[in-house]
Amino acid sequence: MLKRTRLSIAIGAAFSAGLGSFTPTALAQTQALERVEITGSMLRRTDAETALPVTIIRSEELIRQGVTTAEQAVQRISANQGLVGVSQSVGATTGGAAQADLRGLGAQSSANKTLVLLNGRRLANSAIQGLEGGVDLNSIPLNSIDRIEVLRDGASAIYGTDAIGGVINFILRRDYTGIEIAAEGQRPEEDGGREHRFTALAGWGSLDKDRFNIMGSIDYRKQDVMLATDRKFAATGILGTSRDDILAGTSGTSFPGDLNGFEPSGPGCAPPGSVPVTNAAGTAFGSCRYDFTRDIDIIPENEQLTGLLRGTLKLGQDHQVSAEYLRAKNTVLARVAAVPSSHIMLATHPHFPAGATPTDVPDASGVDVPGGIVNWRQIPAGKRSGESEAINERWVIDFQGGVAGWEYRAGFGNSKNKTTDSVNGGYTNDDTIQTALYNNLINPFGPQSAADQAALDSALVNARTITSRGDVDFIDGRVTKDIFQLPAGPLSLALGAEHRKEEYTFVAEEITRQVPSIGIDPDGDITGKRDVTALFAEVAIPIIKNLDATIALRYDDYSDVGSTTNPKFSLRFQPVPEVLLRASYNTGFRAPTLYEIFQPSSLTFTSDNYDDPLLCPGGTAIPPATDGAVCGQQVQARFSGPASVGLPASTLQPEESRSWTFGFVTEPAQWMTFGLDFWWIRLENQITVVAEQAIFGDPVKYASKFIRCSQATPAQRAAIDVCLNFPTFDPIAFIDQPNENLGNLNTNGFDLNLQFRFAPTTYGRFGVTMDGTYVTKYEYQREKDGVYIQNVGRYADNAPVFRWQHTIAVNYSLGPWSAVFANRYKSGYEDQDPVNKVDDYSVFDLFGTWTGFKGLTLTAGIKNLFDEDPPFTNQVTTFQRGYDPRFTDPRGRTFLVRAAYKFF
Repeated sequence: MLKRTRLSIAIGAAFSAGLGSFTPTALAQTQALERVEITGSMLRRTDAETALPVTIIRSEELIRQGVTTAEQAVQRISANQGLVGVSQSVGATTGGAAQADLRGLGAQSSANKTLVLLNGRRLANSAIQGLEGGVDLNSIPLNSIDRIEVLRDGASAIYGTDAIGGVINFILRRDYTGIEIAAEGQRPEEDGGREHRFTALAGWGSLDKDRFNIMGSIDYRKQDVMLATDRKFAATGILGTSRDDILAGTSGTSFPGDLNGFEPSGPGCAPPGSVPVTNAAGTAFGSCRYDFTRDIDIIPENEQLTGLLRGTLKLGQDHQVSAEYLRAKNTVLARVAAVPSSHIMLATHPHFPAGATPTDVPDASGVDVPGGIVNWRQIPAGKRSGESEAINERWVIDFQGGVAGWEYRAGFGNSKNKTTDSVNGGYTNDDTIQTALYNNLINPFGPQSAADQAALDSALVNARTITSRGDVDFIDGRVTKDIFQLPAGPLSLALGAEHRKEEYTFVAEEITRQVPSIGIDPDGDITGKRDVTALFAEVAIPIIKNLDATIALRYDDYSDVGSTTNPKFSLRFQPVPEVLLRASYNTGFRAPTLYEIFQPSSLTFTSDNYDDPLLCPGGTAIPPATDGAVCGQQVQARFSGPASVGLPASTLQPEESRSWTFGFVTEPAQWMTFGLDFWWIRLENQITVVAEQAIFGDPVKYASKFIRCSQATPAQRAAIDVCLNFPTFDPIAFIDQPNENLGNLNTNGFDLNLQFRFAPTTYGRFGVTMDGTYVTKYEYQREKDGVYIQNVGRYADNAPVFRWQHTIAVNYSLGPWSAVFANRYKSGYEDQDPVNKVDDYSVFDLFGTWTGFKGLTLTAGIKNLFDEDPPFTNQVTTFQRGYDPRFTDPRGRTFLVRAAYKFF
């Protein structure tokens, strides 16, 4: 007969499905019972199978499958719908951060509704994040991790803000002894994207024998750049032959440039980067279009260095104190196409094109003289290159032990994220370029002379542009105890409190005033602070034999946005040893981050190209407007938090949620475990921006979002080229996209976990694991009380929600040999332009490991064994085109080798 503890082990094994892990159930019969704390509860229990669905991922399985970052580990969780990753730093202000998104609750807004913990405590959020994201996964010391526990349920009643979609808790190794070093390399079959990694882990002392343990680790990883032109599916932004295809994937600012709408080079342009396009009437535009996708990195060069030092001292039999310091540095170098710009060119300039009609423009002294406005891409200055450096630090002092039957844990510390952005190539000082043009230097229409090139080179900027910092001081404590004995078992109680001081600063360097192509408001410096205090309690009540109830309640008070109270109720019922039933209900919240409240007002270009709804209806400009100015153009968008435009912090209110789960786990036979969990989430009061696609999709409804040059302030008009260059008509200065509380979101589905453990044979032992998630519904509102937009199985606004995702692994072991054959799958969906159906994405991996020499582990494998390209998509939301970098790996077939040796 199956014992209760054996089901605990089986559940843990089943929930590591998809990573190739399986635990022989026979081990459970001899394993000692130990009180452990599982993510999602403060209570320590002897049973791992709680009322909550928890996925357990073991570090050894990550190693066996060549996972080198926390970002890659999270990608293998089927409940994770989206991921902000290093590739999104190309052309965007993300600081190179990587973030998780359980249940896809950030698909249309931001990846900030999944709480990420390290040893059960918070890390500072990314301080610079154009997606208002949460914790940067790059701050996790992966080689020091024992396991990852993923709670696939809301947990605000336990952890407070952000835990709406779930919790990812990275658990450090404990009481580690010995020295282990490892080196790893990954090489794609095609060019670009090579990866190298070196790790070292050392521990000394046993808590039980020596009463102390010291552990330290270093993890270094370097990935080479991959260019768009390294992969055929990503080499161009022109995804079709129609006018709309060309407009959507190109920029109206090209090289050679145009002057007053006159294109000196004629219809031939300068392929492959510069291409011609016709308007809706079939006549050629007066200027070329630029295929900027050709010039970007689809994987930027990135480098990570993480170090951890942890010391634990046992005091007496029942107490211990530990100190921990973590430092992680992540550097990303990303390149995009050369600067698009507009400048004044006098008719006396030697390169003023013959045939162009001069207009009145101001000379260097402000006097109107004959000339024109030249729109050109600064190809001779080279690609724009920007570097983001994020440094995450955390120190913690932790106390644990027991007094008079109460178990306690308390600690204090500090966590911070400091991110700096710099430009180091291709960006130019706008004033210097203009001065050179006034001095008859620089040719926007063709080859540069030595003097022209020298003038361009002298305008290049190499400087820091942004410094941002998030800082959190914290202190927390909790106690737990079995209060008294009921007929069905002990009633357990946990009480706790937490206090945090959060601070956020953002500084735009003065150089941003001279380099408008960076898209940063030079006057956008911001500082914000707040205090957060929380009280929480949890009680486990054994109702009858094998039926337990758990109730949790948490009160949070924010000094800037008010207070909130959130409960959680759960039931666990095991009617027979082979079956476990469970259910939960909870409310949740996410307080607006300091970044969302204090986000500096900034201008950047839209992701997509659009026709001006007033000046280019139907794709044809209304004179005096010109096609090249108002048709198929990227438009400026302004983003801001309420505090940066003079509104109180309380303008943004917390997001609120309700969620339910119901499921079961069964082990009908010793060789099989099956789990099924249904979940429902309702999210209200979303903090997000109205999507640009929605604004241009209904310009009448969102008329207030269009700010034309005549409505902009003098300072705004002076900073926006289109307002300066086209004074004879009134183009769009920018669309306004402030952070605000908008509509609701409803989603539901189920998680499926399956494991087969076959008996050993003379040919070895086999096992199969599967972890899958099916989304039944995903719908959201763009505004309060608005219509619901269906998102599951289709690309809505700026992202799809996958109907079905799974990971399946076939495991084999024989003596010192083991192997894993794994499949990662995402279902297809209706594309951003629904004329296309995005195919399923299915990738197979094969890995083998040998441990035949004491202390030595050798691993070799092939990722994407069958060299599957990412499926084609016509999405134009990311800088990468032809595929979607958020959900796929562009490297193709990649070979992996790893060697590790442990000194005993």
